Amino acid sequence: MTETNSTGGPEQALPEDGLPAAAGADTDKEAWPHFGRLWLASAVSALGDGVRNAALPLLAFSFTHNPVLLSLTTIVTALGMMTAPIGGVWADIFNRRALLIAIDVCRFAVVTLIALGVLTDTLDLVFVYVAAAVLGMGESVFLVTAQAFLPKVVPAERMTTANGRLHAVQVVLRDSLGQPLGGVLFAFAAAAPFLLDGVSFLLGVMLLSFPLLRSVRSVAAGPRPGWWPMIREGMGYLRADRLLIRLALVLGTLNFFTMSLGVLMVLYVVTWLHLPESAYGFFLAANALGGVVGGLGSDWVRRKAGVLPGAVAALAVMGVACLVLGATRVSFVAAVAFGAVGCGIAIWQTMITAFRQTTIPQDILGRVNGVFRLLSVCVSPFGAITAGIVAKYTEVNVPILVSGVGILALTAISAGPLLRLGAAQPAH
Repeated sequence: MTETNSTGGPEQALPEDGLPAAAGADTDKEAWPHFGRLWLASAVSALGDGVRNAALPLLAFSFTHNPVLLSLTTIVTALGMMTAPIGGVWADIFNRRALLIAIDVCRFAVVTLIALGVLTDTLDLVFVYVAAAVLGMGESVFLVTAQAFLPKVVPAERMTTANGRLHAVQVVLRDSLGQPLGGVLFAFAAAAPFLLDGVSFLLGVMLLSFPLLRSVRSVAAGPRPGWWPMIREGMGYLRADRLLIRLALVLGTLNFFTMSLGVLMVLYVVTWLHLPESAYGFFLAANALGGVVGGLGSDWVRRKAGVLPGAVAALAVMGVACLVLGATRVSFVAAVAFGAVGCGIAIWQTMITAFRQTTIPQDILGRVNGVFRLLSVCVSPFGAITAGIVAKYTEVNVPILVSGVGILALTAISAGPLLRLGAAQPAH
């Protein structure tokens, strides 16, 4: 049976990237082992991302102490990551494995230029901004493409497990290990973190390239519409699917509230709990541990509760944990609560990502994911600004309490519609 793709032509039943389609039981044993290479590529890339994310602001700080100019590094990175819809179009136009390789090659070139600029003392702040924007775009396009590529190497029944493992390695290598390592390496030699990041991209390219697989596109031949019509098609699909558009709006609202934790956690540890700055690392470790538990345990939650009930429960856990975090002055309780936030985020993310990957048609998965990502992250900067303003005129714990109330209200408002629409979905 043929399907109609975005050009109106018949969909060719060909395996993308030379890999077997991962939907049936017969292909399970063939497809699943390829996930190991994608997982390893994600792991080394995550370590490099963490090192770079810590080193790039420090590099900007070496040029200026002006807070406005320093904030531009974060702003241009965020602007680069807003290109997710374009990345989604590329993921649907080009061979997805080849696109992942090309992105890592480009990112390798950028971080190598940064390292050479540092070593030769020819770098300036403008180039740092440009590099941050390009790297932000690369990260966003890579994520959207990887999510579209995953169903080709993972059977549908293992999608939650695969996403959970990817989330766990991101938390451990990028956030827990990569960022502290980036700070240490920058203090030792400013070029070192960027050289390590470049090595991580090369390793990712090797893991995705060897053994070399025959590249076959799964889209029909013939002319395609331009980028904007393809982005509009992704928007139209998302808008027409009442469940998916609600999930995107819920995730956007959740990101708005959880930004208070990212912005204020250092101040919370030092001024609210009256702990030394070094204790902040223990809280990051607790959050990372929660993320690993949630990522690895998400498939168990899916099997016991179902995808959407499990995701709604994860929302409730995050809301309660934020309330506890904002109310307590007991360090151990606060650390456990912060870990619970990380666990809830991991369960929500792995389940909803797997849900999209198994319900959206493969030929438009990239562009729909791109629009979904844009909707979910575009409000994050406003959440950060709001949290900072509220903390300035009240106490540092107040925005966290507000986040807890907001997430619980979001859970109460969205649970009924999400569960009803989920129950009406055909089984996959």
